[in-house]
Amino acid sequence: MQLVENFKEIKENTEVIDRYLDDESMKDYALGLLKRGICFLVIEKNNEYRFYPSRFIGYKNNSQVAHDGNKLKDGTETNPAISKIVGFKPQPSEELENEYLRYCEKKGFTPTKAGAYGVKRKFWRG
Repeated sequence: MQLVENFKEIKENTEVIDRYLDDESMKDYALGLLKRGICFLVIEKNNEYRFYPSRFIGYKNNSQVAHDGNKLKDGTETNPAISKIVGFKPQPSEELENEYLRYCEKKGFTPTKAGAYGVKRKFWRG
């Protein structure tokens, strides 16, 4: 799959996740993406922070079918592509970590304490 090249392509992928969260047949899939994510683009919408995992939003025209079929998906590819577009690398943030935990609670699940191998979550604030 091709990596995103501009913010419009990232935004389109965030809208896909939002649609999935609103669709009962896709909600569990979207929650799984949120639960497993390590690096997130954070966008404030309707007076709440929303979290979008880099491994999903970093590939052009992403969808469940495309994402599940992409056996080579990797944050080491998507994170630099997103960082180039937004102008900075993702960073750990206690404030955004707490917002992420609240967001997950509101969505009805408890995330892992950290990413794979104990990696701290990192965030881009959009």
